Amino acid sequence: MADQIYCNRENRKQLKLLNIKLLAKPLGRPSIGAVKEYVSPGERNPIEGKFGQGKSAYGLGKIKARLKDTSQSWIASIILVLNLVKLAGLNLYCLLFLIEKFIIFILLKPKLVLIKINRI
Repeated sequence: MADQIYCNRENRKQLKLLNIKLLAKPLGRPSIGAVKEYVSPGERNPIEGKFGQGKSAYGLGKIKARLKDTSQSWIASIILVLNLVKLAGLNLYCLLFLIEKFIIFILLKPKLVLIKINRI
């Protein structure tokens, strides 16, 4: 997935040499098979939003490492944190749902009434 401005012939040739599959609108008149692989801009919004969140909240745009490995480690760590935050949010909803159901069960639990039977 890439922005249209980066999908020129030269970049496509470089990506092909590096064996990188490009999911973008094909050049020229698209064939029927190529249209199916095209990713519409609306499908990219969540991905672009995560990159924006990483840049604004987690410093993804402020990495100043000199070595390539260090930069990749920083990027991988930030993406890991983004995924953990998302999972924690999902688990929080599940946890709150379970707590709510438990409280409702406790409050509405049928009261056991013990009847003492006198034997004569």
